[in-house]
Amino acid sequence: MSEKANFSNIYKFYDLINTILTLGFDKSWRVKAVSNLIGTSVLDLGSGTGATYKQLLNYETTAIDPDEKMLELNAFEHKVLGSAENLPFENNSFDNVFCSFVWRNVSDTNKALDEVYRVLSHGGKFVLLDMTRPKNPFFRTLHKIGTFKVLHLIGLVTFNLNEYRFLYKSLDFYPQPEDHLRKGDFIDLKITRMGIFNFVYLAVFTK
Repeated sequence: MSEKANFSNIYKFYDLINTILTLGFDKSWRVKAVSNLIGTSVLDLGSGTGATYKQLLNYETTAIDPDEKMLELNAFEHKVLGSAENLPFENNSFDNVFCSFVWRNVSDTNKALDEVYRVLSHGGKFVLLDMTRPKNPFFRTLHKIGTFKVLHLIGLVTFNLNEYRFLYKSLDFYPQPEDHLRKGDFIDLKITRMGIFNFVYLAVFTK
């Protein structure tokens, strides 16, 4: 994935956009995703403004994000500026890595997945929640039309058309998760589809 967006331009709206695109189910899906966590420590990968703050209150959470403006709005106590492809942590540092609705925006997911594996403790979980396109060709076409209209309209209204066009394109940057995600050195990978037309997926890796 070669394209990039300046999320500093839309940092105040990013979580709202995820809520709109998930038809308001993003919070309930985060709760379901968090139920897969183990132990006590969590790295919230791509934490942004801290949309998962309430769901991760009972964990020792470290928030990491490459956008400084987003982190300024983040309520987690421990915050680190950094990217998924180069995590500034020691090996086996966390019981869990949690990532919600940002994986499709990662430039190099293979490198990021290797980094996630490295910082996870043995037996740890990588819980990945994100949007993609429906598998069914007809529903995929409907989803493309709907997201195109919504995101481009918001981009025009907020004068950030390039960023919202990027978010629209990001849904097609990578193949379907069943084809794109690799188990690699992880001992287990389970992928579950959710939402209308199954355009949201939950992937749970075990180290």
